[in-house]
Amino acid sequence: MTNIVPLGGELERLSRKLEHEAQMFLARKRDGRFDTARRWLIFDLEFLFDRSRHQGYTKAEGKDAELSIRWPFHQVAAVGWMTLEFVADGGVPAIAGPFVLTVEDTDERSMVTALFNALEKDLGAVATTWGGEARDLAVLRRAAATHGLVLPHQLIDGSPHARERLDLCRASCVQASSVHLPELAAAVGVPSKPTPSEDIGKHCEAGNWAKVRDQVLADVLTTAVLTVQHLAAHRQIECHQPNTLVAIADAAGAALPNSEFIRRSFAPWARGKKAESGLRGTVYRAAA
Repeated sequence: MTNIVPLGGELERLSRKLEHEAQMFLARKRDGRFDTARRWLIFDLEFLFDRSRHQGYTKAEGKDAELSIRWPFHQVAAVGWMTLEFVADGGVPAIAGPFVLTVEDTDERSMVTALFNALEKDLGAVATTWGGEARDLAVLRRAAATHGLVLPHQLIDGSPHARERLDLCRASCVQASSVHLPELAAAVGVPSKPTPSEDIGKHCEAGNWAKVRDQVLADVLTTAVLTVQHLAAHRQIECHQPNTLVAIADAAGAALPNSEFIRRSFAPWARGKKAESGLRGTVYRAAA
């Protein structure tokens, strides 16, 4: 009698990863058209600073201490993510989320676990961030090690060019100087952060969670829009972009109906872009 051992744990993860890589290889062997369903899971984090441990470190190290509070002392205060799935010749992507969690709802371990579960359940999804390679992924790796968690396969390869991830900042800038998310968003007319970047940490420490939720949500939505534009320009997806913007806004509004950023900024902008797309010639806007 043959003993059949079911795949499980690491073997199952490896099997699923190899199957995904085989599918991607076959897709690349075709004529260059986008002809398989592909998914991007876009996420963003906000942070609290562990000031007490940093103070202990600076006291112990004395004059040699690093005075700025760098990523080892950054604790996850909020996480947001959404998934976009595109099919060949599709009009709009299928959308899951957005989902938002903050320290008001739960703790760092639970938030990181939720994000990891979302990535692990969809091994074919490309983990997408704006500038995540510079800080967010380091914090997630620290959190995984600290809390005894297992990294999803998208985050294991340490190369900043890993195929399982897309750092849109790096992909957009290449060898040009890196820019901030609201910098590019302002340049191309996409709504972005409702709170200035330098102020959001203060809101985390003050417990202003409504502002923090809207900030992490805004970062996910802005990155999602820029990701769609980037992927379409690079012939990696096909979609109707104005309809896609409205679909993202509708999904966000349904998931988080109390968001001021969606209601006041993102949804009106998306519908305006949709209306613009049906017009011919130059579109003139009234002065603000």
